[in-house]
Amino acid sequence: MKAVFFGGGAHRYLGIGRSALEVPGLLAGGELHLYDLNVPRAKVVGRLLARCPEHVGADCRVTWGDDLDRALDGADVVFVVLMAGSRRNHGLCELVCREHGFLGSDQLSPSGAMLALKGGPVLLDVAQRMERLCPQAWLVDFANPVAVLSAAVNNHTRVRCLGVCGGFTNHQWDLTRILYGRDEQWSDYHIRCAGVNHLSFILRGSTHRGRDLYELAAERLGADWAPAPLSDRWNEGTKANIGRAMATLRSLWQRFGWLVFSTEGDGLDHLDIERSHQRLDPVTVSAQRARHAADTGPDTGRAEADRRFAAWLDRELTTADWDTARPETLDLLRCDEDIMVKVLRALGGGEELAIATSFPSRGAVAGFKDRTVLEYSQTLSAAGLRPDAALEVPDVFQGLIGALAGHQTLLGDAIATRDPRVLAHALYSYPVQQDTAAAKALWRELLALAAPEIAPEYQAAREWF
Repeated sequence: MKAVFFGGGAHRYLGIGRSALEVPGLLAGGELHLYDLNVPRAKVVGRLLARCPEHVGADCRVTWGDDLDRALDGADVVFVVLMAGSRRNHGLCELVCREHGFLGSDQLSPSGAMLALKGGPVLLDVAQRMERLCPQAWLVDFANPVAVLSAAVNNHTRVRCLGVCGGFTNHQWDLTRILYGRDEQWSDYHIRCAGVNHLSFILRGSTHRGRDLYELAAERLGADWAPAPLSDRWNEGTKANIGRAMATLRSLWQRFGWLVFSTEGDGLDHLDIERSHQRLDPVTVSAQRARHAADTGPDTGRAEADRRFAAWLDRELTTADWDTARPETLDLLRCDEDIMVKVLRALGGGEELAIATSFPSRGAVAGFKDRTVLEYSQTLSAAGLRPDAALEVPDVFQGLIGALAGHQTLLGDAIATRDPRVLAHALYSYPVQQDTAAAKALWRELLALAAPEIAPEYQAAREWF
């Protein structure tokens, strides 16, 4: 098997590569290729992979470079991790959203739509090259917004594209914390889910060790519930976020009677827009604007992270370094439950694996068009993709999920066609403050702000607003 990691300098690929190399025979006689325009960054990941314990005896070449056609030629699976456009422009788009009273993020938000317009053409270029160089390969997109990019590729090329998210494994932590009071990742949940990426719902029939999850929730999320104590694996900021997520999951279950599949902030905020707006107080947003205006230099945060990561090459790494979960060593750890590892294992033919990805519904989820991209549970194997049976979005969330999924699918059409009218329709369909003066002002400003990094044809969409 030849697996290509597009954006191969991403630090997360080290743990994913380790886990893939650990699977007996999966990559035997094959190749892990790290493609990145920043070759020195990919080289660091490659050299660490070549030193990791799992590479010994794996009979797999680890290579890197910046020739995309050479990378794709003969590939079996292509993974894409990238941050399209500049971090500074995206950060400013998020800030403008907050200034207008909207959510700002890289996925379910107006700034997520701008990010899609930046990254979509890159992914389409990859898919179109794959049609020529490796037409049977799977394209697995981790770049946000994954649902939009999945829609662009699946509805407008012959390449099969799975939109995947690290949040796929959130439930393995979330459910263990809220139902069992343990800060551990348990992988033996059987989950049926449907929704959109960052806002999917655990459906009836989901179980854990033979017990119905909703029966467990009724038993354990009552008045005496307390959040799980958190381990030293997490820094204080992460602990605070996890604590809020646990409380939110319990609150949503009490309010609606449904468990959320993945605790992602922008998704959960769509279930309580008023509360999310209350956090966007003018003083805080003004301070963020001042900090952003003062930050005109290079991305020192990423440079420092790269420096710390590359420093591992100068150390004689011990078993404790490779395998001990500490905040400073998380990039080194294996990621056995990561969805990208699961995809590799499944496509390698070793087993069928239950996953959840963003993919056109094609009859899998009741009430949606075939071409509408949703996140839902499926089984993946070397034979292909098979959706779970009888999937449907809970009635109380059907309207919201339908609007968000339609918005993201239309954005995929706009990326593929570069038609400003289609883009205007996609932006109009975003279901928060729809077609209000505030929304129109936001879309005009975002399109102008993103202009240096998106196709010029899109600026004609501003006339709609």
